[in-house]
Formats: sequence, C-alpha cells, structure tokens
Amino acid sequence: MDITVKFKNLPELYIELNDNPTVKRWLQLFKDNYSAEFPIFRDMQKYSLSYLKELVAQANDDLGWSFTQDINSIDDTVLLHKHIETTLANGFSSIPAEFDNLLHELHFCLHMVEYNCFTVSANKRTYFLLEWFNNDGFDLDETFDHMLFMKFGDIRLQNPFVGHVPLQIYSQNDASNVFQTCKFHNFVRPGMYIETRVEYYDNFSPSQYIRWWNTNAPEFVEKHGIERILHYTGHPVIGRVTNLDDLTTVVNSTQILELENVSFQ
Repeated sequence: MDITVKFKNLPELYIELNDNPTVKRWLQLFKDNYSAEFPIFRDMQKYSLSYLKELVAQANDDLGWSFTQDINSIDDTVLLHKHIETTLANGFSSIPAEFDNLLHELHFCLHMVEYNCFTVSANKRTYFLLEWFNNDGFDLDETFDHMLFMKFGDIRLQNPFVGHVPLQIYSQNDASNVFQTCKFHNFVRPGMYIETRVEYYDNFSPSQYIRWWNTNAPEFVEKHGIERILHYTGHPVIGRVTNLDDLTTVVNSTQILELENVSFQ
C-alpha cells in the first residue's frame, strides 16, 4: 500500500494510489506538507443544521452579512454559498486572517448539511477530508481524466477552490452567477478526500447535460467551450482504499473520530 491512515482506536485504512506522474507529484506534495504540519481533520458529526445557523449568525455579525433566510433546502444553501463566494472573490488573502476559520467552518458545514439533511445519505460521514490551509500546489495536467462516478473508498484530490465543478453546478441547477461559482478543478492541493458515498448517475445524459449548459450559461460556454466543460465534468480520483470492510467500520463508528497518524510505504 502507498498510504496508511489511522484514526484513534479504529482499524487502519490502506490506500493504493494510481500510477501516473500527477499522482506521484501529488504524493510528494502530501508528504512535504505532512512533514511540516499535521493535516486538518474534522469529524462530520459536529456539522449539523443548527451549527450552520450559528455560523451564519456569526458571519452576519463579524462579516457584515445580511443572510436572514431560514435554511430548509438545497436552494437555501446555494444562496448561502454565494455569500461565501463573494466574500472570497479575491481569495483568503483579501480578508483579515481572523475570519479564515469562520469561513472554512461555514463552507465545510454548509456542504455537510447539504449531504446529510437535504439529500439521501447512507451515513453521517459522507467523506473524510485531510487538508492544509495554504497555497501549496501545482497546476493539474490538462490530460488528467476526471471520473464521472465515484465509488465507496475512492480517493480524490482536495478541492482547491470555494466554487463548484461543472457537474455540481448542473446537479444543483445553479446557473446564477455561473462565472463566479463554476470553478474547474485545474490545480492540485496537498490534501485528499476519502469518499464514503456511492454516486449514481443512471439517468445522466451527455446530450441533456450539454443542452443545459448551452441553454442556461451560453456566455460561459462561449468563453470556455463545451469540450473544456466536459473535460472537467467529474472528479479527480487518484486511488482507493483497499480494505473496504475496515472503512465501513470507521464510517459507522459512534465515537468522535480523531486522526492519529498517516504513514507511507
């Protein structure tokens, strides 16, 4: 195995990575960051709808927001996400550092609420994310293949942006301010996701997908081209957990998860 992830008092997870130059370069990036600083890990069980509403109230006070809409649906979280996008339009460097953690917590909690409250989720831990809050990374190779479907135990790259990839834009039917919201996953950060969901797009139609973009975001299509949008449709999967039974044990654990260590072959 290439990587072993260990949560306290739970089985180790064994990760096998794909064999290509991008993944090799990412692994070195991950190792370099791990040797410098322990990754940030947050157990999803903390991130509830009530906690999200607390964070929104704090953002209204600290950041001068005026988000007063009650949060009862995906439509509400999409609107809330626009506030985060606008606040970070020029990056984290454009806001006082004291608000960084609030915005990270808001963004993470928002998506956890979407998965666990407003969509069908098999569990309250839809993925595990190990990440660092820094600007370390490199441009993703233009030839890298993005996977339309994710399987339980897949490993994918950390999202480098607050925005959404084209497939999420489409799945949420969110054509509002698409130039701000849609971000191609074209940069590699040091962190990684361990997926614990299974995604199915049995009714996914490429022709319908293309028609949606041409109808709802023609200026975006004109600027980037439909082939570029199609290229970045999907997820940058770089490997998989091989001991899936142990991953199930970790996902279903009732304890608050604590990341103990990461080791390398």
